[in-house]
This record gives sequence, structure tokens and C-alpha cells, in this order.
Amino acid sequence: GVIRAFALLVVLALPAAAQETVSAILEPSQQVDIRTAVAGRIATLEVREGARVQGGEVLLSIDSAVQQARVDLARLAAEASGALQRAETALAQAVALKDRIARARQNGAAQAWEVIQSEQNVRLAEADLVVARESQARAGAQLDLERATLAEFSVTAPFAATVLAVTAETGETVDTQAVLMTLGRLDSLTATAFVPLDWLSGLSEGGRVAVTLDDGRDGSATLSFIDPRVDPASRTVRLKLELPNTDGALRVGTGLVLGRP
Repeated sequence: GVIRAFALLVVLALPAAAQETVSAILEPSQQVDIRTAVAGRIATLEVREGARVQGGEVLLSIDSAVQQARVDLARLAAEASGALQRAETALAQAVALKDRIARARQNGAAQAWEVIQSEQNVRLAEADLVVARESQARAGAQLDLERATLAEFSVTAPFAATVLAVTAETGETVDTQAVLMTLGRLDSLTATAFVPLDWLSGLSEGGRVAVTLDDGRDGSATLSFIDPRVDPASRTVRLKLELPNTDGALRVGTGLVLGRP
């Protein structure tokens, strides 16, 4: 027990600089869990696992019958023009009456208070027209809101990707926290490696790094990022590597090894 513990301490005490190789795992260059912005029952699932989708392509839809009814109701309100026409007609009548009274006043056939009252009626009619226009504008804005909400019932792909997993089923009722599927970009894979600090003298962002895959194949990766921070405990630095995968020959989860530059 004492000898084994001592050996373990010796291994742990080896400096990071003694490392000659570092391992990493290939991951999608982009990966996202798909959720819905609205809770409800899944009406359709448009894709299956392994399918390739384009950005903006519909992945699934939530039953939107109630929301569609709200859109239809909002459209009726937005297209209703009776109140506006009534206010416009009332203003035209008030202006015409004011003009007649003004002419009558000039001929001595109307009282001063009648002129004042006719002018006030015009201002009231103008205010009613403003209210009618504001009401119609609100109805139009409400229609835009209901249409935007309706669009949320269709879940679309945020970028061109491959469907890695589908965890939902048609007819299932879901909330906004449930992961419905997972998408990933596989035309380019990435790997994260933590290398000893003294390796940095031979590395530079944008440079090429030789790697060896699990199956023994040799390859080359682009060093896309060197973390400016050093992990104080391990004295290592995080790197991001990118490997092209346009032919799909590389698989997510494959291990790779890079050696000291």
C-alpha cells in the first residue's frame, strides 16, 4: 500500500512538460439542442435522425389551431374600417357646418356662440378621428404580434446541419424546456486539447498541427484558437483544432493524438 501510494505521488508530481502527446475527441464544429419557444402538442415531425437540413428549414411544428384563430380574429379587427370611416364623415360634416355658420355670422344670421360651438365640434371630430386611427393602428400591430407568435409554432434549423438525435414524438405535449432534437455541423469537426505550456513556442493560431486518429490514420488539423489563459493547477493551455470533413469520413467521438511540436 505504501509503495503503491508513493508511485502514485511520483506520477502526479511529473511536470506537464514531460508530456510528449496529448489526446482529444472530435466534436461537431457547431452543435445545438432544439427547443420550442411555445408549449403545446407536436403536430408534425419533418425530419429524422441523420437527415441533412438547411438553415431555415422546418424541423417540426406545434399544433397552432388556437393561435391561427387568434390571427384570424386580429385580421378582422385590423381590416375593420367602419369606425375610421364614421370619424372621417363626422369631421367632414363638422367642418361643413362650421363654414356655413361662419358665413351666416358674416351676414348677421348667426350668433357668436354658434361660431364658437361649431369650431369646438370640429376639434372634437378631429380628436375622434385621431382615436379611430390609433385604434386601427393598434389592431394592425396586434395582427403583426399574433402572426409573429404563429411563426413560433414552427421550429426551424438555425444553420445547415445534420440531425444527430430526435427525442420527441408526434402527438407528444412538450414545454419550452424540453430538448426535441440535436443538430450538428459535421462538414468540419473540432477538438479541444490541453497542452503543456512549453508547447506554445512551437504553435501559432492558423498553423497546421499533425494528428493521429484512433484508427492509426495520420492527419492534419488547423489550430484555430489558443487560449490566452494558463490553467494554474496543470500548467496547461487550451487549444481548439479544426479538421475538414466534407466527405464525412471522420466521425464524432473519434479520438486523436497530437505530439509535441
